[in-house]
Amino acid sequence: MATVVELPRLTDTMEEGVIAQWRVALGEKVKRGQVIAEIETDKATMEFESFDAGYVLKLVAEEGETLALGAPIAVLGKEGEDPEAALAAFKPSAEPAAAEEDVVPDEAPEEPEPAPAPASSSAAATTVIADPSADAPDSDRIPASPLARRLAREAGIPLSAIAGSGPHGRVIKADVERAVAEGVTPPAQAPARAPGVTVSAETDEHGRPYVSKADRTIPLSQMRKTIVKRMGQSKREAPHIYLTMPIRMDRVVAMRKELNAALKDQGAKVSFNDFILKAVARALRVHPRVNATYTPEGIVEYGDVHIGVAVALDDGLIVPVVRHADQKSIKAIALEVRDLAGRAKERKLKPAEMSGSTFTVTNLGMYGIEEFMAVINPGEGGILAVGAIVDECVPVDGQVTIQKRMRVTLCSDHRAFDGADNAQFLATLRSLLEQPMSLFA
Repeated sequence: MATVVELPRLTDTMEEGVIAQWRVALGEKVKRGQVIAEIETDKATMEFESFDAGYVLKLVAEEGETLALGAPIAVLGKEGEDPEAALAAFKPSAEPAAAEEDVVPDEAPEEPEPAPAPASSSAAATTVIADPSADAPDSDRIPASPLARRLAREAGIPLSAIAGSGPHGRVIKADVERAVAEGVTPPAQAPARAPGVTVSAETDEHGRPYVSKADRTIPLSQMRKTIVKRMGQSKREAPHIYLTMPIRMDRVVAMRKELNAALKDQGAKVSFNDFILKAVARALRVHPRVNATYTPEGIVEYGDVHIGVAVALDDGLIVPVVRHADQKSIKAIALEVRDLAGRAKERKLKPAEMSGSTFTVTNLGMYGIEEFMAVINPGEGGILAVGAIVDECVPVDGQVTIQKRMRVTLCSDHRAFDGADNAQFLATLRSLLEQPMSLFA
């Protein structure tokens, strides 16, 4: 009998996926290990290799369709076999479901329709004024895969300018790439899309009417759904404790400048965050109690130091992992982080590069944030929130001095360790960064 291909689990936190693009067509012969589809998961768009061989008898799932794990997506078999008979007899090999404590109540639907503008609660009459320069919603009606829509948006090319080669004229990834290669550009000075506006009979003190824009509902991406679930789980289950410490960074600032001058010919560049990652990894090796996590069976102290680095994306957050960070040089960390962050933004990371972290560092200093608190990633015991390096007036021996200081906040699971453990870790971290030559020893 023909074989029904199920939607696989491609990441450790994946519970549903979207068929971003089919890489095979109806009637095509498929070999074992051949890539048959690109699947958008909660972390990246990944290639799916077939475990079976045969002819494509049916493509059950359409591009852009959201499916649960184990759902049938295609049927493979011998030429002439009946795919419907295989589907009728199909039973999922597993029934993946979220643990009871992971369920988020009132979660938004997978593909919510844009919410209509709410009616005014005022009894006063209102007038809707259409924006004559706004685009018609034709582009929303153009069939296209989610991946193709994102690539077209990033390239600034309207979908209406791209010829679709997918089923029923659907625009797929290859079509967008072809349009980019051919130099298709958006029309000059294309008017911005905007909903209608509502003008109320109420006026301000100058007699001018108030103007309101319509609300819009942004569908939750697979990544955002996972963030909602895992961060909610962390705050519900883990009692967070927060300790903040200022660290003098004058020597790191000077050393980074000298190091980058020395590495210029090698094409490498070290950031402040690379120094911090190295120092955190070294401090975790000194204080293994902080490189740990709580489990019902006991506190697990991780033998390796794998640092997760939070990377912000347009639609969420992803945490690639620098493995064995305590054993790598600052230069090696800098090159690896640049590579991981670049591929994270392109959604091209492999599952192994996004899993297995024992501690995470999140840095908002580049946005001018001086101090903040973060949420622990489930499976870890702590996360370090790093703020900006700023000039501060600090009294030294009765004299006012100007120092470059940075505040870090260790957010940790109180079930795994106490404030004293955290304080000792932070003291070691401060010592390493205030005497950065120790990082090269």
